[in-house]
Amino acid sequence: MTLQPLLLQPVQPVQQVQPVQSVQPVHPVLLPGFVGLPESVSPITPPRTWAVLGVQALGCTDHALTRVFGRLCGAGTQIRLRGGRGTVLAPAGDWQQALRLARRIRADLGDAVWISVTWRPYEELARGVREAEDVLRVVCALGRRPGVHQLDDVAVEFAVASNPEVSRRLIALIEPVVTRPELLRTLEALIAADGNRARAAADLIIHRSTIDYRLGRIEALTGHSPTRIHGLQTLCTALAAHTLAGAGAGAGAGARSAAASAV
Repeated sequence: MTLQPLLLQPVQPVQQVQPVQSVQPVHPVLLPGFVGLPESVSPITPPRTWAVLGVQALGCTDHALTRVFGRLCGAGTQIRLRGGRGTVLAPAGDWQQALRLARRIRADLGDAVWISVTWRPYEELARGVREAEDVLRVVCALGRRPGVHQLDDVAVEFAVASNPEVSRRLIALIEPVVTRPELLRTLEALIAADGNRARAAADLIIHRSTIDYRLGRIEALTGHSPTRIHGLQTLCTALAAHTLAGAGAGAGAGARSAAASAV
């Protein structure tokens, strides 16, 4: 029997088994300018309802705020921050859950923090963001104390400002005060003090006669006395209309006045 030589077949290179790539969760962009929290896993399908929070925190960096939101907010949370002020979108099943979240964040961040809160379905997030940011601007401009605020807290101001003709008249009325920083600070302090002149003077660290003189100047310029309930309400609403129109520069000063009065 003839032995056939063993034919060696060329050795085929062993194919490297590629590891299965894990599918990364999708971070849907809910609105322009918002980013997902780095440590938050976002669901592929956005939740149906959301808490929308406007936040202003004096003395807090954006990094510090991001860490707090990452710890307290749910999966899929998105934020837009700049200079300690911004907006948070966090999944929330109902209005009460949104309110509880706002209060937890406020308690964690400390006293000098203003948070506006609303609750919206996914389809109405853009409207919710506008509302939350507008409420935050108004409560800061009006010198409201730090805390959690809702649209109901400034409903009168919003209702008046939503009428274009009335809003224009109020903006023109308050313009002479807004362009004079010492008068603007005085009006903000009086609003923050609920009309109490002695407390407003103490917050501003000025003499009682000085605040009386400034309030008299405000009345002369506007025709409305800030020492009377109706006059102060009119000036308060006018300042809100000015702020909502995007022309007001008093929000930061209002926040500082409220922070001083909260100490």
